[in-house]
Amino acid sequence: MSFADLFLLLIRWLHALAAIAWVGGSIFFLAVLRPALRDTPQEAALNRIAGQEFRNLVDTAVWALLVTGVILSINRLTSGYASGAYGLVLGVKIALAVWMFYLAWFRQRRSAASSDQEQKKATPVLVRAARATFSATNLILILGLLVILLADILRNIFEHGVTRG
Repeated sequence: MSFADLFLLLIRWLHALAAIAWVGGSIFFLAVLRPALRDTPQEAALNRIAGQEFRNLVDTAVWALLVTGVILSINRLTSGYASGAYGLVLGVKIALAVWMFYLAWFRQRRSAASSDQEQKKATPVLVRAARATFSATNLILILGLLVILLADILRNIFEHGVTRG
């Protein structure tokens, strides 16, 4: 195994770890932590503290995904085995990832700052339910799961190109 192969293996591993940390952490946060804290006296404070710590992890993961993703994309696109279908799926994956980054960096921070004011307003139950369902946090998880699916599709397209080439 060459140095270049080891380097790319390390980059793929870091890329996967960052994705696992962000998407897996989101699943834990939404499916375990929030329900466990619901209706407890410390719910708001613990959610805020956990959210701040998770945001630090997400910020690190985003930077790792950006750097490693650029390296991996350049490697695959210049390999000679990436087809038009590969480029199309990669473009969709990048667009969804950029949307996730936007939600994590800008939308969530803004909505967290104004959430207290919004809760004080009398809003219909359906509107509150829709906002909760399509909150930035939930949307990030949905997009993250789609990005992981697209990563598997990309791997299959690339491997098919390698075996045919």
